[in-house]
Amino acid sequence: MPRTTRLAAARALTGAVLGALTLSACQVVDAATSVPPDAGSRVESTETPGETPDAPSDPLVYVSMGDSYTAAPLFPLAESEQINGCLRSDQNYPALVASEIGADLIDVSCSGASTTSMFSTQKFVDNVQPPQLDSLAPETDLVTLGIGANDFRYFSEMIFTCLAVAKRDPKGSPCQEKNLTPQGRDRIETNLGEIRRNVARVVRAISSKAPNAQILLVGYPQLLPETGTCRAKLPLAVGDYEYTRNLNLRLANAVRNGGVKAGAEFVDLVEASQGHDICSDEPWVAGIRGAPKRAMGLHPYPAEQRAVADLVIGLVRD
Repeated sequence: MPRTTRLAAARALTGAVLGALTLSACQVVDAATSVPPDAGSRVESTETPGETPDAPSDPLVYVSMGDSYTAAPLFPLAESEQINGCLRSDQNYPALVASEIGADLIDVSCSGASTTSMFSTQKFVDNVQPPQLDSLAPETDLVTLGIGANDFRYFSEMIFTCLAVAKRDPKGSPCQEKNLTPQGRDRIETNLGEIRRNVARVVRAISSKAPNAQILLVGYPQLLPETGTCRAKLPLAVGDYEYTRNLNLRLANAVRNGGVKAGAEFVDLVEASQGHDICSDEPWVAGIRGAPKRAMGLHPYPAEQRAVADLVIGLVRD
């Protein structure tokens, strides 16, 4: 069956399943079970004599690439992933998507990955992971990619560096002041142009290795509220909340611009995560202390992964 027909068929099947069932991150339903046991006999009774039923199509080939916001550490992890893997949950959004569209999933997302990890090996804890691009083939139908935050240690600099200096001036903006160059530029932001180009390079490489695939670039959610603080969850200096929030949004914008320019479709998590920042009543990302068996500190909760899966499924089309 041609790829466009297979994607359309998978989308239709997914819509039927989602319309009939309310799913949680821990209740992934196999779409095949929604077919009544006697469905085959009903189909057979409507066949025109002499016609041959269509042979069942091969499942979609779905490759998931990315960093820890795709891998979803501690949500929950199989024993093998805790020890030797990439802290990759078997219930992350790629697993939810694959289950609901009936796809064969190849998930190579790995905590700590950067755009460099797409092209070369990545050492994680005591094991070495092959380049994530090696997972692609001409027969790949769907690719999701979430990458960019670990380039130049951007995420670490905008969060952990700012946390480290917060006690210097808890009411002020010590991190913003620390990162201001003599030329009046922000030291962290200077890397955004290169991150944008790196993401575009990855998308072009995916297109080359999997020319028939639909490529969905998944962005990063909004971590901090537009106003207010929650220092019990994220003990930044009060004045650095707006600074860190702006760094977060500029990263998401750079990733989007690089990927879309190179031809990917974009899954906008900044817009989707409105009202679900770390300080909210229904956060999609855990605070600095995390949550046992639900999310590592400053990483996605199951609710975020469920929401991302729904957005991805909505874009699976011919």
